[in-house]
Amino acid sequence: MDSNMTSNLLSSKFRPIIETQTHQAPECPSPIQYKSANNHHSAQELAVRFLFECGTKLKTNPLTSAVAAQIYHRFLDAVNDSSYDPYMIAATALYIASKQQDEPVKIRDLINVVHRTLNHDTDVLDLSEEYWNYRDSIVQAELLTMRMINFKTINPDIHLYMLNYLKTLSSWISPAVWEKSTLVKLCWTFLQDFHHCKVIIQYEPQLIALAVIYFGLQVCGIVIPCTTEQDQLSWHEAFHKAAKKEDIWNIIEHLLALYEHDKDMK
Repeated sequence: MDSNMTSNLLSSKFRPIIETQTHQAPECPSPIQYKSANNHHSAQELAVRFLFECGTKLKTNPLTSAVAAQIYHRFLDAVNDSSYDPYMIAATALYIASKQQDEPVKIRDLINVVHRTLNHDTDVLDLSEEYWNYRDSIVQAELLTMRMINFKTINPDIHLYMLNYLKTLSSWISPAVWEKSTLVKLCWTFLQDFHHCKVIIQYEPQLIALAVIYFGLQVCGIVIPCTTEQDQLSWHEAFHKAAKKEDIWNIIEHLLALYEHDKDMK
């Protein structure tokens, strides 16, 4: 899907919700101690949350953070090696994504945010040896990461498909029901959260978008008019032929497992 569709899809119905999500700080009672992860696997999982936290502090578009998360997951999937610092790779993925999404982050800003997020209550780095070590590490990790993802440009296709499908559904559902519901905001939140899970790169973007919408409809208690569970062709298959109910529920189960895992971590 062409990323130029973004401006068309962010209509008056969607833009306020997207802009609200852009600078919304993560809800956290206290700063996460990323360096205190029990093991490397836990650190790899926390690194995605670290990535989104840095993105919020740098005031990047939420699409940029989502693209960065996909780059991070693709890197880990390609290397199968536990010797890489997950926080450095996450920071590098955010740096690459900011360039790909045409809102490049200044490397000095990135370094200071990364340093302060990993080391709470520390001062901003001056142009010391530690700063230059950070900078060299990110520059080298950028080339390595691009090689691992085969120099591909990652686009926020899932978000674009989801907004496109929601725009179509808005004309199917009663305006009175649509305007009162929080469906769009809920779906956006679900999709952003799903980027914490590595399976985000294992499914087609259309399928993930429809699964998120299906889950959102279930949570909101909204029924698509003139459709039933017994229909020969379901509404989601009308959008994408490969969107079988079994696959949609598999994705929803991954999302629910993610929330359960997050609750256990707390």
